[in-house]
Amino acid sequence: MSRSRTSWECLPAEIRNEIISLLPVLGGRCSLLATVARDWQSIIEPLNFAEINLTVPRLADLESQTILFQKRSQIRYIWFRVELKQYDCSECANSDRDSWGLDNVDNQFIADAFGSLFTTLSAWEPRGDLVLDISVYSPSDNQHWFKYLDFCPDTDLGECSSHRGHEQGTALVNDPAHGWVAGQQVLAPDEHAIEKTFDEIMGEGPFDDEEPEMQWWRSLPFVPVVGVVLFRQQTRRRWKPVALANMLTQFSNMKELCYEPWREWTEIERQTDQRKCLLNL
Repeated sequence: MSRSRTSWECLPAEIRNEIISLLPVLGGRCSLLATVARDWQSIIEPLNFAEINLTVPRLADLESQTILFQKRSQIRYIWFRVELKQYDCSECANSDRDSWGLDNVDNQFIADAFGSLFTTLSAWEPRGDLVLDISVYSPSDNQHWFKYLDFCPDTDLGECSSHRGHEQGTALVNDPAHGWVAGQQVLAPDEHAIEKTFDEIMGEGPFDDEEPEMQWWRSLPFVPVVGVVLFRQQTRRRWKPVALANMLTQFSNMKELCYEPWREWTEIERQTDQRKCLLNL
């Protein structure tokens, strides 16, 4: 940049310091400002990497892996997004039980994703202060019956522009085939549509039963850098207790767990609750 009346270097030191003091308020939303001056880069870069959005393809990319490792000391929060394959209307409410929920491709994808994540994070210093926010979903989940669903981190990462845009789009949606008219849901989804979105994670594979799955989770490397694990309700699909129990053993420095499970409300659940009420009379 040539030195001019508007050049950063030409500003008085007290004004530059005043501007720099305001940068942390912007958080990770000012990545382009890091190129203005070296003074800015030293402040902006840690903010940019403090909270990151990590997808499975990015985790597999060698360049991204290198950047992650180089900036690992600056990273405090990871939103790990396991995006399952998309599906169309022929699958969103299929009455064929064999087609319900997650198939072998999705289940294997989930297993591979966590294997890669644990391997990557196990090489980081055992700080025990990293927040790991785990989401498992398909981008198609809010394109059919459940248009109100949104997928966002548990921070102001990127101001969640996708959430605002989705809210605006929902207000205009007109999809009678999926129970939506003039932005309002007028017809509830049936059990097949619910099962598609709320299915059990790795319930039908890639392992034949619980024992090999437990052994697999325990074979993954320990991840002592993680101190907090989040399983938010944003993930509609349900984790098996055996999967959670064995996954969490690998976070050897975990101090806090946030688990927001969905309750399966079926006829069996209702009958059990009714019998319990009768016993209490």
